[in-house]
Amino acid sequence: MALPTYITGNPTLDFLYILLNGISEVPLITAPLTGLLILIGTFVNSKKAGVMMIISSLAGAALGLLLGAPLHLITFGLFGYNSVLTGLALWSGPFVKSNKLTFALSVFGAAITAVTFMALDHALGDWFSIGGNGWAIPAFTGPFIITTWVIMYASKRFGWDVWPHPDVPDRAPMLISVHDIASGFTADQLIKDSENPIQKPLEGFKWTPWEFIKASLRGVAQVSFQENWVTGVFWVVGLTLSWQLVAGNVFTNGYTAGWDPASPLFLAGVMAFIGSAIGAAGAIWAKYPVVEIKAGIHGFNQVLVMIALTSFLPLTWVTFLYAILATVACTFFTMPAMQNFFGRWGIPPLTGPFVFTSWIALLALPIALGIPAGIGWGRP
Repeated sequence: MALPTYITGNPTLDFLYILLNGISEVPLITAPLTGLLILIGTFVNSKKAGVMMIISSLAGAALGLLLGAPLHLITFGLFGYNSVLTGLALWSGPFVKSNKLTFALSVFGAAITAVTFMALDHALGDWFSIGGNGWAIPAFTGPFIITTWVIMYASKRFGWDVWPHPDVPDRAPMLISVHDIASGFTADQLIKDSENPIQKPLEGFKWTPWEFIKASLRGVAQVSFQENWVTGVFWVVGLTLSWQLVAGNVFTNGYTAGWDPASPLFLAGVMAFIGSAIGAAGAIWAKYPVVEIKAGIHGFNQVLVMIALTSFLPLTWVTFLYAILATVACTFFTMPAMQNFFGRWGIPPLTGPFVFTSWIALLALPIALGIPAGIGWGRP
């Protein structure tokens, strides 16, 4: 089976592949149909987010082309997905105000993320494997979070209207940390000897199987900062239909192509939903704020962890359970820790919990499970 390629020589077709693959790579899979369905699902929830998704995917690819990056990597979508997330976070996401300045920041950030991607991909792909003494690990969404954190933190020094008023009760859920919550409550509103607030049930709300399913679907949609369970359905369907085109117009499996191009296991949509459901269930058990759980805030990092560890590795019951373990760890430790840490500076953890959880899990694999580098995710 030949390697997937999206260089056709037809400018219109190559343009569409650059755009759609850049979007489909947000959940770490290259498949034009997946990218199209994710884009449609985003427009269903927010036309502003859909437009920014298109602009930012093309901005990252354009700068990659301008700087001479290999064309096959650009048409494959590798210069688009981090840029998409940066553009969404800096304008149409829930973090900053949407105005002319943040639009300019988002386009600039989307473009410059391509440079961050090249730097981090080189560092993780080459430095760790020099002389054959190590192995590469994927950059994942690391370029997005690094670029966006820097721009967000820098913008706090601007004299322009960028950030919402820092009134704790009205803060966007993704910006709330344990420190933020504690600072907005009196002692009798906190659990004894704890910074955690006493969680009061939402008036008129009750967890039912359907409410849980909708919260889990919102967790999938929140990968692109969309709080809409219908958008989540488009994501799950799109991930399931992850068809990848290879030389000779043969379709292969975008989900398992890294280690078995002929695999019939189109399970990315299922894994995304499982990851989000684990995050939601864990958040309910840990008594995280119900408003955050309903919005899907405690699902999107877990979605990416499950997809990463079941698509970059040969899928067996052992690797599946390993991915479940990493997703649980992300829910209870990495995400709340980073939410608390970055919340002290008033910036969100974004997909940092996913990135750090997955990096640790992958670096441990050659020893923990005896899976050698070079299968789907690295090289000796």
